[in-house]
Amino acid sequence: MTYVEAIIILFAIVDPIGNIPIFLNVTDYLGPKESRKAFNTSVIVGAVILLVFAFAGQTVLSRVFNIEVNDIMIAGGVLLFILANDHLFGGRFERITALKSETQPYEIGSVPLGCPLLAGPGAMITSLTIIQKAGPAAVVIAIIVVFAATWLMLQFVRPLQKAMGRLISQVFSKVLALFIAAIGVNMVLKGISAYIHTVR
Repeated sequence: MTYVEAIIILFAIVDPIGNIPIFLNVTDYLGPKESRKAFNTSVIVGAVILLVFAFAGQTVLSRVFNIEVNDIMIAGGVLLFILANDHLFGGRFERITALKSETQPYEIGSVPLGCPLLAGPGAMITSLTIIQKAGPAAVVIAIIVVFAATWLMLQFVRPLQKAMGRLISQVFSKVLALFIAAIGVNMVLKGISAYIHTVR
């Protein structure tokens, strides 16, 4: 696996373009300055999580915390499904009302934006795969390039939303929420399936 292949694979899994509508919806109650703080936090948190996971790996998680990749996959899938449900059925507005007085940009930038949206189970497993097949340098370069590109896109996400119009952005976000929910369900099913195979 070359460095370019590693970057392309990780970029596809992290999917910053597909996550943009979710970033906008989760932070639509924040002002531009606060949103930027949340976006910056999400990029830093996501990159750090993948770097730590790539080098610490499954061994440390299983020995220290007794956590397996399957556990992370199921938990991440459930969180994604809940987030998609909020987008589709409007439950997010009740949470946003509470978040206005309770949640800081750094908190929402860490969860759910940084993890599991950017640094989700798929990205974690991909990081492990890259370091195993191409070495430590490849995974470090891939993570830096992918998250630098993500940060750059997020700096212009508000002007892009204005250019597209709020209605188009909302419709696109609703449609994308269906795919996010499907991804969440798929993660949960894969995690459960892995457990079943382990028991067998």
